[in-house]
Amino acid sequence: MAITARQRRVLDFINNYLEANHEPPTMAEIGRQFGMTSLASVHNVLSILEREGFIRRIPNVSRGIEVVKQQNDNENFEIPLLGIVAAGAPIEAVLNHEAICIPRDMLRRGRMFALRVRGDSMIDEQIREDDLIILQSQQSADNGQTVVALVDGSDATVKRFYRGKNHVRLEAANQRYKPIIVRPPERLQVQGVVVGVIRKYQQ
Repeated sequence: MAITARQRRVLDFINNYLEANHEPPTMAEIGRQFGMTSLASVHNVLSILEREGFIRRIPNVSRGIEVVKQQNDNENFEIPLLGIVAAGAPIEAVLNHEAICIPRDMLRRGRMFALRVRGDSMIDEQIREDDLIILQSQQSADNGQTVVALVDGSDATVKRFYRGKNHVRLEAANQRYKPIIVRPPERLQVQGVVVGVIRKYQQ
């Protein structure tokens, strides 16, 4: 998120104004502070700050600027570790309520969670026994995405997802395992799409 020194000064002014007055400045007040005679110039700077994720603007509100709390790029973020999922034949989902930390670059919009992997059916996707898979919670997936799905409401598995006309095919990333065909497709519920893997190497 690179911004110019001038844009940084505008952001600092907004933060300081907010701290002193408990409300954000108007565009006119920002313009006066920095000698911008045109509100279009202020609008341009605010648009860049919003695009880069430093502020949010509320349309049609005089003081409609919200400062977005910035996280350190090296900071970790905590998400729930919900239990175990099988990379093999489906096993009953095992739930718990631990938490793990993930790096910023694994974050996605919306709810996220992690599961510990049992089995070796996804080794060609570099998902191995005892790895932690990081998932974005969603109820649908595109063909070819690696998902965690529930079959018949209780059997959880991690596989590549392919939707057919009247079935869903769950495909392993290991030639030793045959695809799982689920008919009718309503028997299967996508729980999330895999967006990352965390592995702890044994010493």
